[in-house]
Amino acid sequence: MTPAEKIAAGTHTERVEPSKSNGADDAPPAWMDEAPPIEAYEHGSTPQPTPASVSLFALLWYATLDDSKPPEQIVKGLLLAASLFVVYGESNSGKTFWVLDIALAVAAGTPWRGRRTRGGLVIYVAGEGAASVRARVRAYRLTHTEVQSLPFAIVSQAVDFLSFDAAYQLISTIKAAERECGQKAVLVIVDTFARAVAGGDENSAQDVGAAVAAADRIRTETGAAVGFVHHSGKDPTKGARGSSALRAATDTEILVEGLSGQRSVTVTKQRDLESGQCMPFDLVPVEIGTDPDDGSPVTSCVIRHLEAEAAPPAVMRELRGKAQRQFVAALRARTESEPERIWSLFDLRHVGKELGLIKTTAYSVVDALTSSPYMLATVGGYKFMDGRATQ
Repeated sequence: MTPAEKIAAGTHTERVEPSKSNGADDAPPAWMDEAPPIEAYEHGSTPQPTPASVSLFALLWYATLDDSKPPEQIVKGLLLAASLFVVYGESNSGKTFWVLDIALAVAAGTPWRGRRTRGGLVIYVAGEGAASVRARVRAYRLTHTEVQSLPFAIVSQAVDFLSFDAAYQLISTIKAAERECGQKAVLVIVDTFARAVAGGDENSAQDVGAAVAAADRIRTETGAAVGFVHHSGKDPTKGARGSSALRAATDTEILVEGLSGQRSVTVTKQRDLESGQCMPFDLVPVEIGTDPDDGSPVTSCVIRHLEAEAAPPAVMRELRGKAQRQFVAALRARTESEPERIWSLFDLRHVGKELGLIKTTAYSVVDALTSSPYMLATVGGYKFMDGRATQ
């Protein structure tokens, strides 16, 4: 490293001895020609980057935007390629059975609930142990005898999404699996989110943000969609357990409800696809073996899809809290003069700012309203429906 580079890095510690001047023609040391100009320094600290040393962000120009292709989908109308999604519900609601059913259909490239799937490698991170996942896959194999082999593999231990090294270890594992099976990864399931952030705090936006960043790196490096299986909070209608930073970051959020008999799956958030879809199911027991100790049958379950009932007419949803009521009143007033206005998320959050709401409250209100009958998702954003949207 030259002295100039050491200066730029803030590590130059050598003492420069004053040279003996022989007159006005004495030239400065050669390394000084390489040093940044004095203007590049602020308060004597490290130099500011010069244009030649700054990498630029990629730009998408207006004239080229019509040429964009529609996003690829892993499951038609439900999951986008390279997206981030969350499936959440209470313990014993059947969410892992449901996620596995999708995962195995994607690996096979076969339709799921009549929806086209994009076949490819599926990696299932069994953070709570591989034994129960193995049993459920066994039940699937016994009831889908036409499927002999699938590009589906289980990581039989938790992966720490708060660790940079662990995330890259998972990326390397995925790429090695791609080479072994000859197919690109399209789906990575992490079961559960709690095990992925073990040692962290689910309620901390910082820890959740770090886990999301790890998922983003996996998506970028592999092109696969990443899904977290998560637990619901005390009130499932308010979203998954922990910090709302996870919901804000997800493209798709799916709620699984019911502890026995018929269960329901509802798409509670979609960034780019249709939300509000309802997909009921129940669990069918399957005998997968015999207990060697007493000869009793060992069972697991598979999903049986049921037909969704016709959705009832939309009803006015009760507003919760002063902030939501203020927000809706403001939108109602503005809609009188702009009845066809399409609101972007930025526009809606700016309304919250104008109302004097703190940032976190404004974001929370916008998240609640954009997934309610008050707002209808459409091209370019949301249209205010004053509680009449069917979603």
